[in-house]
Amino acid sequence: MSTTTTTRSTSNTVCSSLLPWTSSCTILWSTQGGRAKACARRTARLIRDQQYHQYQQATSNPPPDSSSSSLVLLPDGYYGSSFDDYGPLEFFKLGNHHHEPSSTATTNHKDTAATDQEEKRIHKQKHKNLVIMFVSTTGDAEQCDSVKETWKQLLQKNIPSHQFQCMTFAMFCLGDRAYGPMAFCAAGRKLAARLVQLGAMPFCDMGYGDDGTPNGGVFYDLDVWTKDVLLPAMFGNESRGGKRMEERGVEEDYLGLVKQGRDGGVWNMRQSFLPQSPYCVNLSEKKEHGKDKKDACDEKNVRETCHEWQRDRRCMESYGNFFSSQCPSTCYFYKEENGTRMPGSQDMSRQDDPRQGTPLLGCMVSNQRITAKEWMQDTRHLRIHVKTSSSRCTSGKAMSWLEEEEGKPLLPYQAGDIATIAPCNPEKVVQRFLSCLPRSIQKIVDYPLDIDTNITASTQYSSSFIPWPNHATLRGILTYCADICSLPEREDLRALSFYCNPNHPMGVDQRKKLLSLSETSDAALYGDYVLREKRNWADVLFDFDSIQFEQEEEEGRGDDGTKPMNDMCYIPLSVEHLLMILPPIVPRHFSIASAPSSSVDTAKDTRGYNSRNGIFGFDLELCVAVVQGKTRYGREYQGLCSSYLANLECSNSYDIRLWVKPGSFGKLPLDTDDVGQLKTPIMCIGAGTGVAPLRSLLLEREAYRKLASLNHIQSPNNDGTRAANILVFGCRKPTMDFYYKKEWEVLQRSGNLRLLMAFSQNQGHKIYVQKIVREADDGVLISRHILESGGAVYIAGSAKMARAVKDEIIESLGKHLPLGEKGARELLQKLQRRGRFCVEAWS
Repeated sequence: MSTTTTTRSTSNTVCSSLLPWTSSCTILWSTQGGRAKACARRTARLIRDQQYHQYQQATSNPPPDSSSSSLVLLPDGYYGSSFDDYGPLEFFKLGNHHHEPSSTATTNHKDTAATDQEEKRIHKQKHKNLVIMFVSTTGDAEQCDSVKETWKQLLQKNIPSHQFQCMTFAMFCLGDRAYGPMAFCAAGRKLAARLVQLGAMPFCDMGYGDDGTPNGGVFYDLDVWTKDVLLPAMFGNESRGGKRMEERGVEEDYLGLVKQGRDGGVWNMRQSFLPQSPYCVNLSEKKEHGKDKKDACDEKNVRETCHEWQRDRRCMESYGNFFSSQCPSTCYFYKEENGTRMPGSQDMSRQDDPRQGTPLLGCMVSNQRITAKEWMQDTRHLRIHVKTSSSRCTSGKAMSWLEEEEGKPLLPYQAGDIATIAPCNPEKVVQRFLSCLPRSIQKIVDYPLDIDTNITASTQYSSSFIPWPNHATLRGILTYCADICSLPEREDLRALSFYCNPNHPMGVDQRKKLLSLSETSDAALYGDYVLREKRNWADVLFDFDSIQFEQEEEEGRGDDGTKPMNDMCYIPLSVEHLLMILPPIVPRHFSIASAPSSSVDTAKDTRGYNSRNGIFGFDLELCVAVVQGKTRYGREYQGLCSSYLANLECSNSYDIRLWVKPGSFGKLPLDTDDVGQLKTPIMCIGAGTGVAPLRSLLLEREAYRKLASLNHIQSPNNDGTRAANILVFGCRKPTMDFYYKKEWEVLQRSGNLRLLMAFSQNQGHKIYVQKIVREADDGVLISRHILESGGAVYIAGSAKMARAVKDEIIESLGKHLPLGEKGARELLQKLQRRGRFCVEAWS
């Protein structure tokens, strides 16, 4: 197959006479769920399209050799890398004079009529390196994991103020206005402000993407920004005038240039315009083509009893490399010899991990529905035993390992931490997807494949191309690695248009339709077809069946042996190209609902670890709401990971892949007084499954209280009005979705919890948690808790709820502070820095 050779000089940089103001263009992104990466991908393609168009207008006789052209394009499929994969050191170099401009960009200096001072100013401007950044905000206005190391370096006080004087940057920020104006796109705004402090110059106005924007969310806002701001700044106002790429039609540009190639010699324009995969795929063992029915039957039996990534050592290593690429940057590491957590591992690099970033393995111990059977929402309480040591052991042997540690070993995780789960696709979805592929691919779906890439091993490329397993079957990749249950992005639809066979009766029309769906002008159509109707990859391939259509090589050729003009924009879909366009499965994050100290055995001092069937590790619990429903037109859909977990049966099979990483509530006050009572009161506010991390916090404090009070006589606080723990919890109905009701009632009766409930559908009018916060104790609950008792506040749940609660807290505190609401905001910021005010919210 045809591949694109990628080198550092071309893949990370755009250098040309079309960009006379800069020496290079670097694309960087930070993302939590992949949206910023998708924005970078679309923007890189729009830049390439504009360059193609301007080159077409500039000359009708392209050079016969692309290497002699001054136009250097971003290779197909390349769209930058994450900040931390690019590396803080390389990022800092972008602000220095080390990145010299190309000779083309400096040859016009001698012809200028400006004064010497003006010439120096122009020369300095031309030495600036353009960096296009896409920055997501996560949590409570925090930076994403993929930029944290770079951000940490940027905050150092000893950086000179001129560090980035040779950098100019364009930035598109991603966020959700539901979090409030202060938190919306806060990470991007902070990064931009810091870069300006250090000498960088904004290249154009910043762009802001909102999840709530109709017909595409942040991607709709991205198209407006690129069309109206970024491209005009890069290429001049002509990028606005005349026909835009989407209005001209992509085929018009492509076919025009291909025709030039036929008439006057374009440099292999078919290869330059049509997508070229960086992957090389070969059958691992050609003799397997001769398998008999018995061999095929045996292989099917193996597949049903064992996951492919567990089949043999080669498969484990191959899949392990892919799984490790998804490892969260702040996850915990566990010692291989005894399975205990390594101190400070969340700040270590992956090279320090004994497992090299590969996930921990867990088995399902308990899977219970905690909503009423007749209730519309299926919510599960899951208990998973996580294996941390590969050595089988008895409890006694495990205890001997723990006793050899200096001091008491660390807990396996902290209250409020997060479990990151890697799901797999349902077999039914995989089979439907396969049935929509060309038969040439279907024939080899169960044969082992050797997958290689010609991409140079470098940090600059590691985020741009997916490190698929280098030895696997296509079925295995589609089951464990490729996110075929996701909704294709507009760039994905555009990529699929090249594989629509024009010799199919509807091939040309389907190609045009996919191209139309990928453009801004038809954003509403994309919203109706993909977003609202929840069409995944298999659904799209089924609807656009010309992608599956195949014909003999010689069919459809003209008298001169050439292909029709339509065929010049067509590539038969192959495994190589499939691997190029499919996205990887993104692991999902779930707040842990259990407390590690709850399972402490004081007699044995196990400190949260246990042994189950001879396997040493620890238990964790999750509260998962299963995503499922029907669209407006009756199409059924379900969430990938929530359905995956809900359908798992209890077993001794360790095949749940997960990592554990710190959450937002890492500074939970656990100090006790002389009589074993907790010193610092806390208030937990949440709704729905937001109760999961709050349950973890409350149970951890209760466990510490019990441990501290073993040697003290307690005087119970029966009324609970001054309990050290307050829970404000909201749900719809007390008989339907009151999660962990019995647990809260037990704690309340013992005087160790004050429970305040908000039921939104149990009466004629709706009551939400923010109303409880505002009105409880005659309106002084929150001010008395923070100002008089010095208590901490933890909020978890939807972004809309979290914002409303925070506003109520600010208003309540403002009534009792000299500076009003301004003083309240300053106080919350101080508490946040101390870990006494934390928010964990999601859209």
